[in-house]
Amino acid sequence: MRKFKKAAAIALCLTVMASSLVACGSSNDNSTSAPDAQVATEAAPVTTEASANVTIASTETWGDYTVGIPEGWTFRKGYALNEDDTTCCSVKKSDFSKFDFNMESEDMYMKKYNQNKSTYTQDQKDCSGKVGDIDWTGFEYSNGFELYGKSSSGKPVRVSCSGFKFDSPETKAVLEALKIK
Repeated sequence: MRKFKKAAAIALCLTVMASSLVACGSSNDNSTSAPDAQVATEAAPVTTEASANVTIASTETWGDYTVGIPEGWTFRKGYALNEDDTTCCSVKKSDFSKFDFNMESEDMYMKKYNQNKSTYTQDQKDCSGKVGDIDWTGFEYSNGFELYGKSSSGKPVRVSCSGFKFDSPETKAVLEALKIK
């Protein structure tokens, strides 16, 4: 009887392990809800020439921000833990392709910027340039970029992007449409 219980326990473990492996299989469906934190292992959509025609369909004003929303994209006020926070907002194509804007003190955004720069090192390179009203400084990595700058009114702003490169048409359209009071 003892051998039977042991064999049954092993069979049950193998069944559970096999079921777990099947459940962890990959899927190209990004329609499920995902956390807002960047996941380094998640594959991002690749920007192609077909996506070069980015049209700003509407604008949203939130706090000191006015942001352009490309056609088919969404806008989110605040962030996951505080939707009323007017110092941040997001322009999202999907859960894994988005621009997160934050207005914080320079000390705070440089701390977060430097932390991200030491975390997202795959294919990392520095990037900078004026897009819209802001001279941006930052770095690009395999799945996006991180930038900081000051608005023409002198307010510091940081943008974290996943899913696009700094020189993509999507980035150009979103950053050119950004206005800060």
